[in-house]
Amino acid sequence: PSHHRIRHYRNTNSPPFKRIQYTQTLPAQAAASMNDQAHTETPGRGRALLAAALLFFTASAASLYVTSNNSPPQTNSLNTALPISTPEIDDINNHRSLSVALQDGGCMVTYAKMTSYPIPPVWQASFPGSGARMTWTLVEALTGIRTNNDYDSQGRGYEHVVAVKTHYPVKDARRRFGDLDPLFGRAIVILRNPINAVPSYFNLQYEHLNHLPNHSTRGPNEDWIIYRDDPSSGLPYQIPSYESFVEYWMDKYPEPQQLLMISYEDLTDSRMGPIAAARIASFLGETEG
Repeated sequence: PSHHRIRHYRNTNSPPFKRIQYTQTLPAQAAASMNDQAHTETPGRGRALLAAALLFFTASAASLYVTSNNSPPQTNSLNTALPISTPEIDDINNHRSLSVALQDGGCMVTYAKMTSYPIPPVWQASFPGSGARMTWTLVEALTGIRTNNDYDSQGRGYEHVVAVKTHYPVKDARRRFGDLDPLFGRAIVILRNPINAVPSYFNLQYEHLNHLPNHSTRGPNEDWIIYRDDPSSGLPYQIPSYESFVEYWMDKYPEPQQLLMISYEDLTDSRMGPIAAARIASFLGETEG
């Protein structure tokens, strides 16, 4: 069932969290209900929403596991201290780090670049209001390679970037997703709890309608209430749209090596964020080239 699949994605290559029990973080009645569904296939959109919900619940369980486990974690690549190097300025083009330590004690920020040869990009998909720009910046910081979006608003094309941001099928940039899709064979999907993603999407639309910079303004409460209750644009419309989004990407890439699902809540959590970032880096590291 789909929730087993989500649980598999959630725990792949993430020691020491391979045996997380999400039922420990839920009320008994809710946990029993989910366990009952473990033996049945939930059809259609309900299956997608259940899968998304379980992703958030497993994130909560992992946090509880970390805080309640009194024994020290096993040594692994995520908690082993990394050596610190201080390259010369001439080495900047051959060395990738978030910053370069200078001999005088200062530092120089390095920036991502386009690749010098074609590589197969990865879809970076998210429902609007789910941290797409944040993830975009994170991917560039992790890889040192530029990203793009399905609008090609940066004019970078798609053959020399590591990932391409999209909100498909919620939004089809310039109606060209079908033309671009053959270039891709894998995806990272960022899922945010819709109770927060939909209001964030409303704020984004409010900014666009009022010609304001992105991520600069929170829409007035009275406008939010009107939007929220509108059957053509608010929650009655957005929740089914969210379900369709999750369902689409789960069905498109059914194999674990093709799809990495990460929760926004993990990425922005002080404890789970580094682990989520490491999972993204590992997934991108499997890209050919």
